[in-house]
Amino acid sequence: MVLVVAAALIDGPHVLLAQRPPGGPMAGLWEFPGGKVDPGEVPEAALVRELREELGIEVKPEDLRPLTFASHSYDSFHLLMPLYACRKWSGEPRGLEGQQLAWAEGPELTGYDMPAADIPLVEPVTQALQRHL
Repeated sequence: MVLVVAAALIDGPHVLLAQRPPGGPMAGLWEFPGGKVDPGEVPEAALVRELREELGIEVKPEDLRPLTFASHSYDSFHLLMPLYACRKWSGEPRGLEGQQLAWAEGPELTGYDMPAADIPLVEPVTQALQRHL
């Protein structure tokens, strides 16, 4: 089992998506930013670290709100992915690892080609965009 963590970075009616860079697994697919949880690391700390490394933004653990999770079996591993909503951060998100970024509104999310594990997250994220957490 692989434990990864992701964020729905919400700015008004928009949520940030990142495109997986060319040459890697699932290249070209859009996902909620985040990454693997290191051994001994708690999910919130991993997400703060990943958002700093991938997007150059600073997030405080207390600004992360559990939203939902994905549990998905790929051919060679099982993925467990908690998804946190975050409406507060400092800095401007930018793709520090060569990934493209897009701000999408809820109804637009279904138009993005996503990894299988991210697809069930779209509905809860769309609902979060329509309310304040």
